[in-house]
Amino acid sequence: MALTIGQIAAASYVAVLNEARKPENQWAENAALREFERQGFIKRRSFGETLQKTLDYRRNPNAGFLATSLQTTSLTATEVITAASYDIAELSIPVTWPKKWEAQNPSENQKIPLVKSLLTNGFDSHDDLIEEAFFASTATNGFQSFRTLIPDAGQGTVGGIDASTETWWRNPNDTYLADGSDMVSAMTEVWNSAGKGSGSRMIPTLVVADDTTQALFESTQQPQQRYVDTEELKVGFKILAFKTARFIYSQYAGTRVHMMNPRSLQLDVSKEYFRDKGETQELDDAQGFGFKIYSALQLTTCNKSRLAVLTQV
Repeated sequence: MALTIGQIAAASYVAVLNEARKPENQWAENAALREFERQGFIKRRSFGETLQKTLDYRRNPNAGFLATSLQTTSLTATEVITAASYDIAELSIPVTWPKKWEAQNPSENQKIPLVKSLLTNGFDSHDDLIEEAFFASTATNGFQSFRTLIPDAGQGTVGGIDASTETWWRNPNDTYLADGSDMVSAMTEVWNSAGKGSGSRMIPTLVVADDTTQALFESTQQPQQRYVDTEELKVGFKILAFKTARFIYSQYAGTRVHMMNPRSLQLDVSKEYFRDKGETQELDDAQGFGFKIYSALQLTTCNKSRLAVLTQV
């Protein structure tokens, strides 16, 4: 059924004033993207044709203890450096409106400034699309997701490297029961595997799933629930922790539990073109105006073996 009140009537009808002169958002809540900003997962840099991550992927294969003082050592060229390569994805948000809307929405007749509200919606739409794409089952027109970078079985070809043959590129993975009875032990196992040793700087700092899965984890923590950030606790927000990582939920996530660290996984965005608003231009073939919001970006990993996932069974 169509909405009763159209957009221009909602923006311009004079009998009602909105608090703060802005429409109340009904849909956007970007928990993962916000946490990415907070923890430094978002890397702003100038792009080239592709995005490459240089990898030191193995110990020197010719290194070893000497059996005798004058033992012959290898003269084979040392091969320990490679790279993961990613294509650049693009995101576009077109915003268009007819001149008639401007005639119907002069400043003295506004509930809300219409064009400003369209711009705000455009940026919210931009971020919401990224949040949704994080949790997609496949790449979204080339934009990678957690599931494509951190496959359930730990293998997959990521960054051009096939983890089925390059075992060092596999990510830790496990399952947990739907009743949560083994959830903490399974999370601990993949956490340890991702860290590869106590005190690692690469240990996961972020755990993310949906609200139901986070609630299931919280239920396993009774009566000694664990929270992080005392300031947030003081003002009434509870940020769950698993070990030293923040455990958040997103409206677009599912029952998979993903673990990550900004040293291992990045949202690479163009320094020049991220949330870039183009010029407002008059339409060539119609009486109206428009602009576009544009981003060049990609979700990448430089250390797939330090990321982890659990699936529910």
